[in-house]
Amino acid sequence: MVVSQAQLDRLHDRLYTLESALDDVDVDLAGRARESDYKAALGHLYAAAGDLRGFVVEPAPG
Repeated sequence: MVVSQAQLDRLHDRLYTLESALDDVDVDLAGRARESDYKAALGHLYAAAGDLRGFVVEPAPG
């Protein structure tokens, strides 16, 4: 399957955002995390993952 470079770039950007959010959560929850820290981490991850919701890579025309 052939896909456009623009679609691959958008997917890469969204995956990078999710990876960065995971790194943030690792740092934020290291040590003595409180319940509010876990709630904030979940919100952060949910927002980052939400960018992938409904994203579909379609074959390039041609």
